[in-house]
Amino acid sequence: MNSMGGANGRIPRYQGIAEALRTRIREGALRPGARLDNQRRLATSFGVTLMTLRQALELLEREHLISRRHGLGTFVAAPSIDYDILQLRRFAGDLSAKGERVATRLLGARFASPDRRVADALGLGLGARVLVVERLRSVDGHPMSLQRSFLPGRIGDDVVRADLALTPLHLVLEHELGVVIARARETVSAVRLGRREARELGCPAGAPAFESERVSYDAAGAPVVFDHVFIPGDRFRITRELHYEGATS
Repeated sequence: MNSMGGANGRIPRYQGIAEALRTRIREGALRPGARLDNQRRLATSFGVTLMTLRQALELLEREHLISRRHGLGTFVAAPSIDYDILQLRRFAGDLSAKGERVATRLLGARFASPDRRVADALGLGLGARVLVVERLRSVDGHPMSLQRSFLPGRIGDDVVRADLALTPLHLVLEHELGVVIARARETVSAVRLGRREARELGCPAGAPAFESERVSYDAAGAPVVFDHVFIPGDRFRITRELHYEGATS
């Protein structure tokens, strides 16, 4: 009998297979986005039935380590953000504090005329100028979010003089302009990625994603930044802690 069988206190075979695959993923032998062999081939390589192999895959899927796509196969899942929607959080700072290796790449900074959505968010007329700062954030080298930040021209004129490739936008605002973000309003929607967003994020066009729109305000209540962020759906989770009135322990 194989040492990973269920008899005499040994761990169930499917758990041993799950642990073997888990180790390959964590040690980098199987990278995020990698496609696993088909189930029949995997079952043969481990010397088990399809049913046992599927139990192992279900366990890894519940742990968000793999994802199964109908008609395409089984893939190693990308890192995901566990996002508390009730907290005012800074993506890169939060993940860095958790030990994740976060890299931010500046894709561009330019002045443009706002569309109606941006103009309304920032309290501007359609003929106004806004600075558009576009950044791609990655975790352990894997693209995680595409962010476009829109700032009123009066603030953008000062922001654009900073080295945005090296200095986070919120630090430019706080340390160089004295603008501190006091509160924000955010809306998160489910969308499908357009061609450009998908290309930057390493996803197929039309892939499901979360779209976040956040307006940040200074202490006086004036809108300072409108952030438009895209995060692929398999890299994002929303958590919320709920408290019920009158609940007993």
